[in-house]
Amino acid sequence: MYLKEIRISGFKSYTHETVVEQLHPKHNVVVGRNGSGKSNFFCAIEFVLSDEYNNLRQPGRVGLINKGTSKARLDAAFVELVFEKAPISSGNKSSEMNEVRIRRTISATKDQYKLNGRIATRKEVVAMLDSIGLSSCNPYYIVQQGKINQLATAHPVELLQVFFEIGGIRVYDEKLKEILKLKQDADTCLKQTRIEYTSLNENFKLLSKERKEQEKFEQLEKKQRGLNMLMLEKKHSDSVAALQHLEQNEKSWEEKQRLYVLQKLEAVENINVLKTNRKENKIALTNALSKHSRLNEDNLYLQKQKAQIELQIKDMEHKLASESNDQKSKQTQLEKLRDEIEQAQQGLKNISDDLKLAQERRDEFNSRLLKKVETRSELIDKQRRGIQFSNQKERDHFLKNEIDYIMKQITQQQESLKETTKEHNIAMEYLENEKQNGIQEQEALTLLMKKEHTYGEHLILIKRRLQESKNLLDEQLAEEIKIKENLQYCKVQNSEQTQKIKKLIGTGAYQGLQSVSKILDMLRSQGGQCHPVVKGYYGQLMENFNCEEAIYRAVETVAGSKLNYHIVESDTVANEIIALCNKNKLPGEFNFLPLNRLKATQQVYPKENAMQPLISLLQFEPKYELAFQHIFGKTLLCDGLEIAATANKQYKLSCVTREGDIVTSGTITGGYRAPSSSKIRQLMHMRDIGQTITDLERDLNSTWKHIKKLQTLMRNDEILQTLEETKLQKLLQRMENIQIKVRAFPERCRKLEEKCEEKERKIRTLTTELEILATKKDSLKRELSTKFICVVSQEDEQIIAQLDQEIRIIKQQQHEAFNAELHVQKQKHKLENKLNSKLIPTRDALTALLKNLDCTTLTQQMELYQQQQQTLTNKINSLVQDINTIDRQVCEIRNKDKKIAEELECWNQQLRQAEERIEIKDTNQVAFETRKCSLEEEIRQYAEQINALGVLPAIDPVFQKMPLPKLMKELEQTNKQISKFSSVNKAAVDEHTRVAQSLKGLDRKLKETEDARALHESSIQQLRAQRVDCIENIFTKVNANFSEIFSKFYPAGCARLILQTTENESKGDENEDVLDRYVGLGLQVSFMESEGFLNGVNALSGGQKTLVAITLILAMQRYNPAPFYLFDEMDQALDSSHRRVIADEIRKLSESSQFITITFRRELLEHAHKHFGVRYQNNISHIGPVSKQQALDFVTDATIRE
Repeated sequence: MYLKEIRISGFKSYTHETVVEQLHPKHNVVVGRNGSGKSNFFCAIEFVLSDEYNNLRQPGRVGLINKGTSKARLDAAFVELVFEKAPISSGNKSSEMNEVRIRRTISATKDQYKLNGRIATRKEVVAMLDSIGLSSCNPYYIVQQGKINQLATAHPVELLQVFFEIGGIRVYDEKLKEILKLKQDADTCLKQTRIEYTSLNENFKLLSKERKEQEKFEQLEKKQRGLNMLMLEKKHSDSVAALQHLEQNEKSWEEKQRLYVLQKLEAVENINVLKTNRKENKIALTNALSKHSRLNEDNLYLQKQKAQIELQIKDMEHKLASESNDQKSKQTQLEKLRDEIEQAQQGLKNISDDLKLAQERRDEFNSRLLKKVETRSELIDKQRRGIQFSNQKERDHFLKNEIDYIMKQITQQQESLKETTKEHNIAMEYLENEKQNGIQEQEALTLLMKKEHTYGEHLILIKRRLQESKNLLDEQLAEEIKIKENLQYCKVQNSEQTQKIKKLIGTGAYQGLQSVSKILDMLRSQGGQCHPVVKGYYGQLMENFNCEEAIYRAVETVAGSKLNYHIVESDTVANEIIALCNKNKLPGEFNFLPLNRLKATQQVYPKENAMQPLISLLQFEPKYELAFQHIFGKTLLCDGLEIAATANKQYKLSCVTREGDIVTSGTITGGYRAPSSSKIRQLMHMRDIGQTITDLERDLNSTWKHIKKLQTLMRNDEILQTLEETKLQKLLQRMENIQIKVRAFPERCRKLEEKCEEKERKIRTLTTELEILATKKDSLKRELSTKFICVVSQEDEQIIAQLDQEIRIIKQQQHEAFNAELHVQKQKHKLENKLNSKLIPTRDALTALLKNLDCTTLTQQMELYQQQQQTLTNKINSLVQDINTIDRQVCEIRNKDKKIAEELECWNQQLRQAEERIEIKDTNQVAFETRKCSLEEEIRQYAEQINALGVLPAIDPVFQKMPLPKLMKELEQTNKQISKFSSVNKAAVDEHTRVAQSLKGLDRKLKETEDARALHESSIQQLRAQRVDCIENIFTKVNANFSEIFSKFYPAGCARLILQTTENESKGDENEDVLDRYVGLGLQVSFMESEGFLNGVNALSGGQKTLVAITLILAMQRYNPAPFYLFDEMDQALDSSHRRVIADEIRKLSESSQFITITFRRELLEHAHKHFGVRYQNNISHIGPVSKQQALDFVTDATIRE
């Protein structure tokens, strides 16, 4: 086992809960500054494992709890250590690890241990620590700061005691002391027995003489008593014969009277029982009729609700069928309309393509016409300039001006074309963006429609859940009413039963019970269940056992009023309850059975089938056995009164029958008891009623919690429904906005397309104009390069005529193209008007109408109505079953009442007959009683005289045949002979026998005592030899370990242990006390081979003393290794080389044991497997794992600071 985890909370400077996890199974080092809390960490572990903190008083416990600030002051502290078995590897798998958790918690009022989560005693914790190797016999697995100095300065006697502790010599010492004490007792007993034997032997001789004289006197006395007995018996027999004759006449009359009285008592009891049953029957009938009426009203109300729901369902079905037909019709229309819209849109698209072709054709004709017209104009202008100008110079000047003007026009037209092209590109981008937005809006609309469907389904689920919660709430409310009615009925029964119990046990006892209950309730309200009085009170005697109903009478007869006694833990609890009752002036009688005052007695019971110990038939908890043994332990349960009387005489035990007849020493008590008057039966009935009330109250609380939970759930669902409806409305608003945009999307696209087409036409027009201007410019340049001619050539005229012909043809074609374009435009406008004015609005209207005609909502609403209908049907069926059950109950109650009335009339008739017979008196009864009393008095006197004579031996037959006068004469002679004896020791024979037996016993005792003394002497010698062998064995091993470890510190030196003994050891005195044989443990060390040994540690320096003490500790640990070691700065006074030796030794030992060391030096850090650092901030200590380098840095800083 190794220490795996440490939890500290509120202990000294560790205010907050501090957890040190994953401690290494080998070597762990703790570092920290002075005052940071390292020693408190050490004390926390020692607080759980060591005996240093045992038997803490309140100031000591409070001193260990961290005070903290006024706001964070702690009332308790705990330290928990977790030990775990080291894992054993097997391949790639590891065995299962078992944990042991030890927690110690202290506060101002308690000091508590917990072992694996359960409360344990210190003894159990110590036993567990011993089982894992942390024995209290090995005190050096925890080494405090001063422990080394203490060991270094210890005397040889103290070192010897440490040596004995680690070797377990204490066990031999304790056994030797015990056997020596037994031997001393045997010597004392032997001496006293011999003295007593001598005295008894002298007394025995004297009693032998007195015995002979007593035997003569007893013979005469027996004769005298025999003669007196014969005379009295003759007189007694005559009187008995007369009385028997008289009693024979009495028996018949008494038997009749007894039977009549029993018949009367039985009749009265049965009449009372039947009246009570009839009264209860009437109450039950009233309750059943009331419940029947209420259930009928509930059934009528539910039938009305069911009828309303059925009407609503029928209306919903008609409406759903109508709307379903409308929906199908509208859906068909919508599909046809969508097909028509699709065809119209396809036709519009085709027409738009045709219109575009027509426009392009018309623009082409316009371009050709303009080019032809411009060519013709140029030829005409050329002809005109031949007439207009007189010379070439004027013409050239004019042409140059025209060319410049045309160039300006070309520049303007190019700029216009560029601007128009830019506008066309922008329009195209707008159109493309608009189409993209249309797609996104359509996707968003689809997504919103899905969300709308999801919200709708969620709302349906919420409504359905609300309806189910409402149905459950109605059921729970009905269940609540039912439980309240049953609870009220049980409380009434409990009140009646309480009054019956009060009458049975008496007012005083009942008031006492109530007063004790009030005191206990008061103490529970003040201190809870942990108050000593509350914990020490166990209830009344009759509340703490169970038994069969057949022995109720027997138990009541034996216990009597003790059934009402209170069982308490001790008389202190009883006194405190009585004091509190007196203080609060509470009335009543108080009788207690304190368990600490009752003594257990071992009773031997007969093993016969006809009789059983009454206590064996009772079931109770073992801790109450003393109380039940005190009351029922000396009583047998017998099968009959005769068996009871016989058993009482034979076994001297009280005996009781199942009918309640009891036989005690000298008395027989019995008689008729009514069955209903049984206290135990009434108490059991009251206990059952109380348990029923408790169960009903628990069910009622559970129902209330369920109702509150359902109401909370319904409120949450209503809030959730409101939120979902709000979200749905917002979603519908968004859908409406997007739908408006989607419906306007085609119109927006059409306008943008028209704008793009317009820009395209403008671009074509500008291009044509640019071409015409370029052609005109080229023509003017060609004309400028030619000679000035005043007359038009024949070729030009032909060209003009040809151009005129072409212009006419192009105009004709242009007109035809314009008409075709106009026709296509008319068709397009017609389709657009049909789509935008008729088809699309109609489609949108039908879509909205279909949405409003959605049958899903109606279907879901009808499902809710059907669910309500099914719920109401189930409720009605349940109510009908309850009504039928109550009807059967009413019939059964009425039949039962009729039977009770018949039985009551029969018993009343028997009661009247018994009373009439009892009133008849016997005329001879008075004289008979007088004569009977006289004879009984004579018989009593004779019997007293005979009893006074005591037990007599056998009487001589001669005297028995003598008549009464001769007997009287013989008696007178015998009296004269007896008078001759003056004084006789009447106990001489008994004393002689007793002394003889005592002598035999003393002989036997002397022999047994001598044998026991010899056995003790042998055991002492054997234990002494074993103790010596054990000490020498331990000394040899520890001495070898001590020498070996010391040689590691000083390779040139040597050391050894000296076992000091007394000087008279060789004398071998048998009476020598074995504890004084060894007087000390000495040390001899030498630090150099050339030097001699130094005896003891007083001759060493401080560092050498520390080193020797550490060496001795390590040697003892090697001999008796522990699985866990805790060292607090054990290397503080050593130099570095010695610290390295200690570190190396710890490294070797850590292979089989776990080490936790607190140090300021770096040598122990080198081979440590895990490091922890302690910090102190705001008056609170913290501990946590640190790296090796951090620990080394801290040690270096601490060394520099020193």
